[in-house]
Parts: sequence; C-alpha cells; structure tokens
Amino acid sequence: MGSIIIAIIFAVSITIWAYETYYEKQEKKVNRLLAPKIEYLIQESSRKIAIREKELNRELTDSEKDKILDECYQEI
Repeated sequence: MGSIIIAIIFAVSITIWAYETYYEKQEKKVNRLLAPKIEYLIQESSRKIAIREKELNRELTDSEKDKILDECYQEI
C-alpha cells in the first residue's frame, strides 16, 4: 500500500516537472522572438487595463482594451 502511494506521488511530481519544463521552453522561445518594446507594450497595457478595470469595477470590453493598447503603443 505504501509503495502505491509513493508511486502516485512520484508520477504526479514527474508530470508537474514535465509541464513546467515545457512552459519554460515556450516562454524562452517567445521571449527570444519578441522585441523588448513589444514586451514593454504588453506589460504596460496589461497594467493599465487592470487599473482601469479596478476603477470601473467591471471587466472591460475588447474595444476598450484595444483603445488602451493603442494608447500605450503611441506612447512608445
């Protein structure tokens, strides 16, 4: 019984490790392809969208999010 529990724990930990490794590789691949300005644009627009949603106490529509993204793009 104890060896079954240990095997399950081991299997779960291997699965988690595999997913983490996969997502780390994907993130590195995306970061390698993106220019620093795009990364800044994504971070800044995400921050402003979160602030605006908090102010309005609701989720923004896609057009509102696009407007914020365009404003951030023009600032760069």
